[in-house]
Amino acid sequence: MTVNSSPRKIKTAALTVLAAVWLIPVFMMLAVALMPPGQRAAGFGGLAIKGLSLSSFVTAFDRAPILRHFVNSLIITVTSVALVVVISSLAAYAFARMKLRGGEVLFYGLLATLMLPIPALIVPIFQLNKTFGLLDTYWGLILPYTALGVPFAVIIYRSFFNAIPRELEEAAKIDGCSTFGIWLRIVMPLSWPATSVVIIFQFMTSFNEFILALVTMDSNSLKPLTLVPLIYAGPFMAQPGPMFATLTLITLPVVVVYLVMQRFMIGGLTAGAVKG
Repeated sequence: MTVNSSPRKIKTAALTVLAAVWLIPVFMMLAVALMPPGQRAAGFGGLAIKGLSLSSFVTAFDRAPILRHFVNSLIITVTSVALVVVISSLAAYAFARMKLRGGEVLFYGLLATLMLPIPALIVPIFQLNKTFGLLDTYWGLILPYTALGVPFAVIIYRSFFNAIPRELEEAAKIDGCSTFGIWLRIVMPLSWPATSVVIIFQFMTSFNEFILALVTMDSNSLKPLTLVPLIYAGPFMAQPGPMFATLTLITLPVVVVYLVMQRFMIGGLTAGAVKG
């Protein structure tokens, strides 16, 4: 028992250190955001503060239309998430259940797109948006985010669909259910773990994206929340509290979505991994 417990303790210690490396910057951000006005952080990299205050958040809301930018981010993110779920699940169901000529080649071609570096796609996406008149519009971000999110989502859904017993679908066909009806009424309700993984990853990617939003959006009224620190860098430059409060507000929605749906995440990622 001692032999078995030693590796577990080593893994626990290693994971604890790794978690600390990731969480300390987050705690530093929260410490500065909640620091009372006029106080200087001291010790432990800025974690040691005296007292807590929400004045930095109040200042951030007074100096910048945070809610307007937050709504912009929600419109862009929620729409892209919905499109990715629908498009990728339909494509994955076709790959998993239908005999398509060249289907495997098409699937692995889709898989290969994951190896493309995102920064290399910024200029082509900008040119496409310019050609189709999508610059400075919500769709100029929604469509690229959807296209970039579909390949990963197809992989997740295809693995999950392959693990669903075909007998359920055959029984539905006997009852007169169409292929689309099977996807909508049987496959998708059973695929909630996979859907939760897709939602979490797509929400994180779309809500936190910065470079494409920077080159696409020109009107301040349409810019998402991630651009707020850049837009209002002047007013916030001498006040780190409001800047870090804004960064906290940018982080919170992603954390909330993850906490709400994380219990489905492991099942969605591992579905189909040991099938057979």
